Amino acid sequence: MISINKLNKVDFLIVIIIIIIGLIHLPFPFDGDQAFFRLGALEMQQGKVLYRDFWDIKQPGIFCFYFLAGTLFGFNEIGIHAFELIYMVFFSIILLLTLKSYFRHQIIASLVPLLTVGVYYVVSGAWHLTQVEALVGFPLFLCLWLTFQSFKSEGKQRFILLLLSGFIGGIVLLFKLIFLLILFSFWLTILMYSVLIKRQKIKEIFIEICLPIFIGIILPLLVVASYFAWYDSFSIVYQTFFVYPPLIIANSAFHQKDLVSGIKWFVYNFYPLVLIAIIAIDTSLRQSKNVLTLLLFVWCIFGFSVIALQYQALWEYHFLLLFVPIGILATKGLDVLWESLKELKSQVPTVLLIILLLLPFSSPLAKKSVTLVNNNFALTEDTRLKYETVFRKKYPSLYSEAKFISQTGSLAGEIYVAGDPSIYYFSGRTQATILRGWALEYFLPEQWSTLIDQLNSSKPPYIFIDYEPQAIIKESFPKLLEFVEQRYQILRQSNNGIWYIIK
Repeated sequence: MISINKLNKVDFLIVIIIIIIGLIHLPFPFDGDQAFFRLGALEMQQGKVLYRDFWDIKQPGIFCFYFLAGTLFGFNEIGIHAFELIYMVFFSIILLLTLKSYFRHQIIASLVPLLTVGVYYVVSGAWHLTQVEALVGFPLFLCLWLTFQSFKSEGKQRFILLLLSGFIGGIVLLFKLIFLLILFSFWLTILMYSVLIKRQKIKEIFIEICLPIFIGIILPLLVVASYFAWYDSFSIVYQTFFVYPPLIIANSAFHQKDLVSGIKWFVYNFYPLVLIAIIAIDTSLRQSKNVLTLLLFVWCIFGFSVIALQYQALWEYHFLLLFVPIGILATKGLDVLWESLKELKSQVPTVLLIILLLLPFSSPLAKKSVTLVNNNFALTEDTRLKYETVFRKKYPSLYSEAKFISQTGSLAGEIYVAGDPSIYYFSGRTQATILRGWALEYFLPEQWSTLIDQLNSSKPPYIFIDYEPQAIIKESFPKLLEFVEQRYQILRQSNNGIWYIIK
């Protein structure tokens, strides 16, 4: 059992620091992905059914997160980031409560939220915040910890722990099905432990391990499946999750620069933690054979495997899948070093080591803090836009595009944007079609024809086509441009793209 009484004064100080770091990121701008998730969540709030009325390839977890955040705090940057901050603070407290016994020195144990959640905030820009890979760290850790606790339990208690582990694993799958590989690695570890170390029989393993995990994992999946079946959209959900992904991968081109830039971003931002984590892995596994260290190491290995499997659409934020295990292992590495250095007469070398570890993270945090202060803490709309522009240069131009169709006398109605969904956010309008206008490079051939049908049916008063998507449309399905030019006329042309108004 875990208790809030386990927290000490240093723990509370660390939690306060996490809150301050998170508050600095409240007015951070949306990137295209975040604006799109927010759009889908908003349409869900307005009564539309995901995939049937608003389609995307991603699993429903991320849209549900934004739906809950927007409903509670507002469908804007402050609202979404405020909910994420509460989520991350709660995660920080859970880390402190569950990992006390993992570390020998309580002063080091108190640092674990700082080297996980704190580092996540510091290294993240507008593109990285509230992405699937960042949010899923919390339930993945809970699943790992429950699995670890089951190592030390027997009978009914073990059954309940693994049932909960499976249930949270099912929630993880609602964010991304490919994360099953990481979950499987946790459960495979306990399976091998039971066979090789405890010498249990196969029948015992099935009843005590496989059965509760299966029951747990199937429960959230059945609830979601029942929801879509109720709205008669189960077939499109099945196609979205199991038919479209391999077809999209087959039709997608491999971009080596995305792979290289992602690796560079990870190495640049996480190398101090990785170096310290290696010490923990070596010492903890070689000397004490710690099972929790093994599970965290397995998370890293299978997490890298999941990232590698997505090489055809690999982005920087995919590496956030590793910030939790690497941060915990880095803290364990400090714990090991502290044990070695405490025999010295002075603690100065140890303190200097911790300062050197945190030094690479001080520069981005200082920049974000100074920018926020210089813009009067982004309290007004004007100062917030100036603050956001520092971290996303394109924000003012997207704001300008949206305000152009929000002038007095503008036609009312839903619009279609082939480009950045931030235009929907700034204009206060929603998407006129079921199919998205974001990430058109991943469209299948039949989806282009469907998009024309949906535009013809919904007749949005305005269509915006960014120059980059325009090139994709010309190459993949020029008939779409022909349709737009027949039914619409050019209203405005800017550096971002072209506005069309219905004839």
